[in-house]
Amino acid sequence: MITFQQPPIGALSTQPAVIATPIVERMADRVLELGMNGTAVTKDSLYEHTDFTREEIDKHAPEACNLARARAVRQQG
Repeated sequence: MITFQQPPIGALSTQPAVIATPIVERMADRVLELGMNGTAVTKDSLYEHTDFTREEIDKHAPEACNLARARAVRQQG
């Protein structure tokens, strides 16, 4: 006789795919967030208010700021 075993409730048959957000994307999001909160975004303020290291900021900040500018939506009127 064939019997089937049910997996435990909540068990996954495969591991969920973990999609890591690139550091530039995360940094751009934080730059936008800080800017929207009225904080002047500098390398020092980015270091103080986030978990990025100074090396990461030095390496990725120009690209992240350009991306943040492109994502910013300005409403006039």
